[in-house]
Amino acid sequence: MNSELFPFSVSKQSKNTWRVFDGNHERLVDADPSSSDFSKTLLAMLWELPRDKRAEDVGFVKQAAIALAEGADHVGPSNDDLTKAYWMAHPEPRAVLTCMADVEPREIQWLWPGRVPLGRITLLVGRPGEGKSFLTTDMAAHITTGTPWPDGSDCPMGSVILVSAEDDPGDTIRPRLDAHNANVRKVHLLSAVRRGGNDGQPYEVMFTLEDVAALESALKAVPDCRLIVVDPIGSFLGGGTDSHRDNEVRAVLAPVAKLAEKYGPAVLVVAHRRKGTGSVADDLALGSRAFTGIARAVWHLTRDKENKSRRLLLPGKNNLAPEGNGLAFHIVGEPASVAWEHDPVDMHADDALAQENGIGEDTKPGPEPDAQNQAADWLADELADLQERSVKDLKDAAKDAGLAWRTVQKVSQRLGVKVHRAGFGGGSVWRLPQPAPSAPSIRADLVENGEPGANGANDDFSEKTEDSTRRECHSRRVVSLGANGEEGAA
Repeated sequence: MNSELFPFSVSKQSKNTWRVFDGNHERLVDADPSSSDFSKTLLAMLWELPRDKRAEDVGFVKQAAIALAEGADHVGPSNDDLTKAYWMAHPEPRAVLTCMADVEPREIQWLWPGRVPLGRITLLVGRPGEGKSFLTTDMAAHITTGTPWPDGSDCPMGSVILVSAEDDPGDTIRPRLDAHNANVRKVHLLSAVRRGGNDGQPYEVMFTLEDVAALESALKAVPDCRLIVVDPIGSFLGGGTDSHRDNEVRAVLAPVAKLAEKYGPAVLVVAHRRKGTGSVADDLALGSRAFTGIARAVWHLTRDKENKSRRLLLPGKNNLAPEGNGLAFHIVGEPASVAWEHDPVDMHADDALAQENGIGEDTKPGPEPDAQNQAADWLADELADLQERSVKDLKDAAKDAGLAWRTVQKVSQRLGVKVHRAGFGGGSVWRLPQPAPSAPSIRADLVENGEPGANGANDDFSEKTEDSTRRECHSRRVVSLGANGEEGAA
């Protein structure tokens, strides 16, 4: 029992000397606990109440006196009967305060560094058919095999719990896991909750997030769980929850967040995107804004406006890390699997939404055209030697030049700036593209009509035999593409 909630304890110091603590003051009382006046002595020492008010607590303190008279060396928070009696005598609410000096600081733990935190809820938003389930399957493959993430960062190995309502386990989920070379022995599907009936026979009901006890039992059964995927969230809120009411959504997700913090896995909540337009991508998650509010990071999955086969994973809000880059991938091969591009995507989900809505640079919210022109001239000068420059150095230089970094990011797309990471674990670097050769297209053999691997995607990406797909050794081949669809080493 928490001593702060129960400010009463008496401990034996010597034969007839007792240490009394009332939550604020410590005192020594010399008395024989078998004495009939002992309870009144304790009452007066503990609360210093006027004599006519002592009767309110006589029953409570009498229990303490009896326990001590019967030989107890200590009464206090560990005594459930005394606790119950105390709170029955003092039902008034009391604030529970935590002094921040008593809180030990700790670092954020990451499943995917800078993108998906451990012990927290992350939201993935996208329209149906954009590839959300392919993405979560690919993430499961990385986690269950310990394969580094597409951006080169380390991925902790562990198990994955899938809570899925839209995909069949036999003809969809398992084949996709095999296509991504996941270790299927570390992937578990939470599909139902088994309970005992009045007739002594077990029966099963559909799992919902309202059944926190069932989710906790799953985490205890899979102690190395690193990720829980809930896909889609609307199917698992419970029949009595209105997904458009903020308080009801929080009532369901807050206990899940507590479980994640207690046991450590990341929780990836998949949500559909609402119809309509807007300027803030996070506001388009279907349902209440509580989904984006309680999530510590939000990611959006959409298609490239210029290349519909190219999926963009773009950042929304992130409460735990600086705003990072997006990533891009294609779904290729037969059976289909995810193939990531080499280079990061310098775009925010709001920018993609503006493009999707057909809002041009001259009409969408943002810097004035002359500010953009100034930034474009500056960036062209900075990268004129066609050499790589680290994003960190460019940010510092832009600040010194009085330019907003978001403006520089926008004009970098206009200039066709190439972005990639400088080696394993390195930061992003920018450079201008090399001058184009006289030939109108040097990539026609690799990309036709905007489709990666048009001359044989299956030949390029289906190097998985039956043995390699289900091999005992689950080391995973990561297929990686350039923005033009060309496969490269990863």
